[in-house]
Amino acid sequence: MKQSESVIFILSALETSGIEYMVGGSVAYMNYAIPRATKDFDLVIQIHEPEFTEFLGAVAPSFDLDPQIYVESLTGTKRYILQHRKTAFDVELFIRSEDPHHLEMWGRKFRRRLVFCNYEAWIPTAEDMIIQKLRWGRPQDLVDVDNMITIQSPNLDWPYIEHWCDQHGTRPLLEQIRASLPPLD
Repeated sequence: MKQSESVIFILSALETSGIEYMVGGSVAYMNYAIPRATKDFDLVIQIHEPEFTEFLGAVAPSFDLDPQIYVESLTGTKRYILQHRKTAFDVELFIRSEDPHHLEMWGRKFRRRLVFCNYEAWIPTAEDMIIQKLRWGRPQDLVDVDNMITIQSPNLDWPYIEHWCDQHGTRPLLEQIRASLPPLD
């Protein structure tokens, strides 16, 4: 199964099971900037039983659930990892948290056809992707922010981004990236 087929398989299983979700990570990023390689698929989900058990049953022929529950240190978000049996492609299921920005991002998500696999799915806005990637601050996230701003700048809601960056203490990082970019024509 190709990576794009795995993404469609997972999204279809979520929708069939009635689980609310939002695509994240590099698969969502590709809708706002230059596509790049990925080794995993990030999703934010809202878990309810028995839907989650139904979903796990539907993906069981191709994916194994890692029994360890992980916690993202920045916001305390719990995550599960589904490992594809035949490839190194993982699906990371982040449980929607009560973090204020995560709740705002969840409320702003919208449906869009994914560039990665030509499948319509729920994704965050470009602004929310930028805010979250600045918050994580990993080297690849900062490259992604630079690329998204370069491509999406004329369409971005800067007061919204600046508000959340002020809340998270990432405004200096945002301004550093913005200052490094060539001026828009």
